[in-house]
Amino acid sequence: MAKRELRAWAIVLAAGDGSRLASLTRALYGECLPKQFAALNGARSLLQETLDRIGMLVPPERTVVVVSSRYEALARRQLRGYPGIDLVTQPRNLGTGPGILLPLARIRARDPGASVAIFPSDHHYRDPQPVLEGVRTMITALKTNAFPATLLGVEAWGPETEYGWIEPGEPLGSHALARVEGFVEKPSLLLATRLLAKGALWNTLICVARVADVWSLLRSRLPGQTAAFEIYSRCVGSEDAGRLLDVLYEGMEPANLSHDVLAHVRDLAVLPVAGSGFTDWGTPERVFKSLDGTSAHARLLERMSGAVLAHA
Repeated sequence: MAKRELRAWAIVLAAGDGSRLASLTRALYGECLPKQFAALNGARSLLQETLDRIGMLVPPERTVVVVSSRYEALARRQLRGYPGIDLVTQPRNLGTGPGILLPLARIRARDPGASVAIFPSDHHYRDPQPVLEGVRTMITALKTNAFPATLLGVEAWGPETEYGWIEPGEPLGSHALARVEGFVEKPSLLLATRLLAKGALWNTLICVARVADVWSLLRSRLPGQTAAFEIYSRCVGSEDAGRLLDVLYEGMEPANLSHDVLAHVRDLAVLPVAGSGFTDWGTPERVFKSLDGTSAHARLLERMSGAVLAHA
């Protein structure tokens, strides 16, 4: 197993509704199960596959998984094989802004001088090793770079119109990092073709930063939400923390990390990564296309056929 980095924490975002994949999960499970809890590439769910990958970087006792309170019982069942993981539930889904602030507040309360790597839980990789090596490089680079956050961008292999893109700027010299020149969300086909030609990257939303830096970054763009979580951070571990969280979420505004924060911040860095075979499993078509020609593709079709007969 690869050597784990010291004092690095991980946040796994698993609180989304996964509505774009609802038709597939409904066919497999008889209900609209959020995709992070669905097993699409074998017997393990996307959440479990994510934890298996990042376990080579960060131990379970420094990993925080955020889920919706509606799926807490299911999440706990799927996390039984990961002792020490901190599972935290959101009273309601308010987007990736509060979705990151909540687990970050828990880390800040315990280890404010640490670094943190943030991972979505709905990605598929033909070869995850380049991404793991990239995250390890990003954590190491924190010792010398002055950027508030570093993003991981994967080499694009087509003019994808459903992904977010990162436009890399000037190289930063060490660790193959580049300055982020700009972000483009879900471009037109013409713009995506231009981005591909100029070497833009697909945005994985994997982010590495010091806890203090990313907290300051979020506070600058989401002052109200961050102030609420500063109150919560002081109560982490107390009997009142859960009740306080319910109260704070009642009046909290939703926010999106990409649209409301990163797109407005200067001096971000990006690390380009090639060879991972990254796919964001946002649609059934993308799932089947990325698995085409593999044994997992055939098993998924068999499961769907069996599920259709069982539900008939």
